[in-house]
Amino acid sequence: MLRIDDTERLVEIGVHDLIDTGPKQGHLSLQVAWSARTRMRAGQEVHTTWQAARAEEDAHFRREVTLKRRVVVRDWECRIQGRVDGLSKEGDHTVVEEVKSTTLTAEMLEQRTLEDFPDWARQVHLYLWFLAGEGTAAVGRLVLVSLLDGSQRVLHVAPDPALDQWVKRQLEWLLIQHEDRMAWRARRRGASVPFPHDHYRPGQEHLIDEITSALAGGRRLLLQAPTGYGKTAAALQAALTVARDTGHRVFFATARTTQQRMAEETVREMARRGLPIRAVTLRARERVCLNSVVACRPDACTYAERYHDKVREADIVSTLWSLGAGPEHPGVPPPDRVLQVAGDATVCPFAVSLDLVASADVVIGDLNYVFDPSVRLAEVGDRPREWLVIVDEAHNLPERALDAASPELRLAVAEAAADALRTGPHASRWGPFAQLAEDIADWLRAGIARVPETARDGELALRVDEGVDRRTLDELAQRVEGLALDYALVKLTHPPFPAGMPDLWLDLGRAVLRARAAGRSATEATMAIWRAPRRRRKRTARPRRSNQTSLLQGPSVAHDPNDPSGLKLLHRDPASILGPLFRDLGGVVCMSATLSPDDFYRRVLGLVPDKIVRIDHPSPFPPEHRRVLVCPEVSTAWRDRDRDRVRTAELVSDAIRCVPGNVAVFCPSFAFLEALTPLLETGDRPLLVQHRGMKESERTRFLETMKKGDGHALMAVLGGIFSEGIDLPGEALLAAIIVGPSLPAATLERRLLQDWFESEYGEGFRYAWLVPGMSRVVQAAGRIIRTESDVGAIVLIGRRFVQRRYASLLPADWAPVRSVLPGADLLDHWAHLHQSLAEPHTLDEPGHGETEAVG
Repeated sequence: MLRIDDTERLVEIGVHDLIDTGPKQGHLSLQVAWSARTRMRAGQEVHTTWQAARAEEDAHFRREVTLKRRVVVRDWECRIQGRVDGLSKEGDHTVVEEVKSTTLTAEMLEQRTLEDFPDWARQVHLYLWFLAGEGTAAVGRLVLVSLLDGSQRVLHVAPDPALDQWVKRQLEWLLIQHEDRMAWRARRRGASVPFPHDHYRPGQEHLIDEITSALAGGRRLLLQAPTGYGKTAAALQAALTVARDTGHRVFFATARTTQQRMAEETVREMARRGLPIRAVTLRARERVCLNSVVACRPDACTYAERYHDKVREADIVSTLWSLGAGPEHPGVPPPDRVLQVAGDATVCPFAVSLDLVASADVVIGDLNYVFDPSVRLAEVGDRPREWLVIVDEAHNLPERALDAASPELRLAVAEAAADALRTGPHASRWGPFAQLAEDIADWLRAGIARVPETARDGELALRVDEGVDRRTLDELAQRVEGLALDYALVKLTHPPFPAGMPDLWLDLGRAVLRARAAGRSATEATMAIWRAPRRRRKRTARPRRSNQTSLLQGPSVAHDPNDPSGLKLLHRDPASILGPLFRDLGGVVCMSATLSPDDFYRRVLGLVPDKIVRIDHPSPFPPEHRRVLVCPEVSTAWRDRDRDRVRTAELVSDAIRCVPGNVAVFCPSFAFLEALTPLLETGDRPLLVQHRGMKESERTRFLETMKKGDGHALMAVLGGIFSEGIDLPGEALLAAIIVGPSLPAATLERRLLQDWFESEYGEGFRYAWLVPGMSRVVQAAGRIIRTESDVGAIVLIGRRFVQRRYASLLPADWAPVRSVLPGADLLDHWAHLHQSLAEPHTLDEPGHGETEAVG
C-alpha cells in the first residue's frame, strides 16, 4: 500500500513498501526458477497452518493484528501501517511473531542467521518500533518454515535503536523522488510537443489529429498507411501530446532495431526542439553485455558485483538523464551512451537501461517487453493503465504472441543439464538437481515414445488433456520451485556450468514452469505436440556419451542443440492473449503498412468492437512514380519450382539488368534464394547476398553499400532483416523484384493453426497462410517509394500473383499490369520518368514489353 496526497501533503504507506523504498543495495539479484503466484500460495498455506496451531496452544495469541505509527518528514504527514502475523504475551513483554516460508531444508535452516534475511528482520524491527511508539515493551521472533520438509527455525529479534532514523531516511528518499517527479511532470505539462521535422508530409498533420483523438478517447487504433507516410513521427507526436495532458507514459514497441533507432531519433529531435523528455531504448541483453560471457551473476561478472551500490555511488541514472546524447539532446541517452557510462562505472548496461525505465517518459524496445509475460517489464505488467503503447509493424504481433504463449520442453536440454551436474566439478552438491533433470528427461522420453514410427515428420499432435500428464507436470514444477532458491544460493559459490555456457538447469526449470502454466490455462485452442528425435533412438534409455562439441555440451557428454525432440504446447488463439492486455492498457496504436484484411486483424488482435477505431491512409505519392509488373509465366509453387527455376532466373536477370541503379530481389526462403542466385546472369552488377544467421555488422555493411547507389543487387528473403523496417530512399533502392508469395512453411503447427482459424472463423487457409505470406510481399515492396521524390518499380514474379485470392490482398493503389518482358517494360518506365521528370539516369535504348492490366 502506498498513497501520496499532494493536496493534504499526506503519505500512507505499508511496511513492505517502506522496506522496498530507497535505492537497492548489493549485487544484481539471484536468478530463481519459480512462479511468484505459486510461491505466494504456498506461503499463505504455511501462515494459515501456523496461526491455527499457535491459537490452539496459546489462548492469548492474536493473529493478523494491524499496527500503526505516524511521523513527520519534510513537512509531510506519514502514516505507516503493517499487519503482524501474530502477537502473544510472555511475562511483561509482548512478543511479535512473524512467520516466513522458505525452500531451505532443515539442515540449511540450522546454518542460517538473522543476517541472511535482512528484509524479514527489518519487518519484525518495524513491528517492534510500532509497539514502542505506543509505549509497549516487545521482543520479536522470526519463524522460518521449510516448504520442503515442514521443519522450523526460530530467530530472535531485538529492537533496533537506529530504526527511527532509518524510517525517516526511507521516507525522505521516497518524498524527494516524488517531489522531483511531480516537478518534472509540471514542467512537461507546461511545454508544447514540437513536431520533429520542419515540414509535414502530405496527410501527416491530419493523421496526428486522428491518433490524438483516438488515444484521448481511450480507443484502440488500427492504423494502416504506406511505408514512408511518417507513421512513426505522427504516432509519437500524438501519444506524447496525450501523455503530457494525462500523465501517461509511452512505450514504442517494435521488433526491428532499425525502427527502434528511428523512434529514438524522432524523440531526440523533439528534445532538441525544446521538449522536456526522458526516453530510454532497451537493446537485447546479449548485444550490450560488456562481460566476456553473458553470465549475470556476481561470481562470473564484475559488472554484476556490487551493481546497486555502484549505480547509487556514481548517481548513474541522474547522470544519464542530464547527459542524454549531448547538450542539445538532454534526457534521450542513446544505447552507446548508456554503454559508455555503465562501462566507466563497471556496472551492467542492460540493468542500467532497466533502471532508467522507472523514471522514463518514453521506452523504446522489443514487442516482448510488453506482450510476452515471461519477460514483460514490471513497470508495464504492474501498472498497464499508465501506458500508451505504440505497436510498430503490428502485422507481426499475432505470430509473436503465439510464440510467447507456446512453451517448449526439449529433451536435449534436460539430458545436458543432468549430465553436466552429474559429471562436473562439485558433482556431490548437485545430486538432487541432477536427479530432477533426469526425471524431467524420463517424462519427456515417455511422451516421445507415443509418437508412431510412421508419424509425419516424427510429430504427434493431441489435445492437452489427452497428450499431457498434467499431474506429473505439476509435480515436476513443484520440485523445481522447491529446489530453486537452494540452486541459486549454491550456484553463487559453486557455478555448475562453465563460463560462456548457458545455465541449462535454470533454463530447464523455467521451461517446466511455463509449460505448467500453459497446461493449466489450456483451452481448445491449445495442442500438445510431441516430437521424436530426427533419428529415433532404438531404445528410450539414456543416450551414449560422446566427446562431440555442442552448445549443450556438459563436461563429458554432448547433445544436439537443434534436436527438436520433446514437447511443445502450441497455443493457436492470439486474440485470447492480446485482447485482455489491450483492454488493460491506457491506450493502443497498432500501425503498419499491412493491416489488411480488416476482419483478420480485428479478430486475431482480440480488440473489442466498440473500442476500435480504424484509419486507412492511401499513398500520398504520385502514382506515376511507381510501376507494378506481374510476370505470371512461371510458377513458384513448391511442386513447380524445379521445373521453372531456369526460366524464373531468366526473368529475374532480365529485370535486374534493366534497373538503372540498386535493385533488391526477395525470395520466399533461403533454400529458394540459394538455388536461384547461381543461375542469375547480371553482367558486371555486384551482388549482395543475404545468408542464414547474418550478423548485425554484416547487415549494416550491406545497407551502407546500398545507400551509395552504385548499382548493386541485393538478394534477400521475404520476412527477413532486409524486407522490413529498413529505410533505403532515393538512389539507395529503385526496384524490388519479388519471387513468389512467401507462404509460411508447411509444418504441423501451421496446419493446426489453419484448423483453428477454420473452426473459429471459417477462414483457415486465408488466415493461416495467405495473409501472413502476402503481408511479407507488401512489406518488401514498401522499401520502394518512401518520399515524394522517389521513383521505382515492383516486379512480382509468379502465377499466383494473378489469382484472385492472392491479388485481392495486394494494395488497391498498386494497379499491377501483366508483363511478358519485364526488362523491356522497366526500360519503358524509366524512359517515361526521364522524359517527364528529367531524371539524370543513363538508360539503354528502351525496349517495348508486352503488358496487360491484371483484372
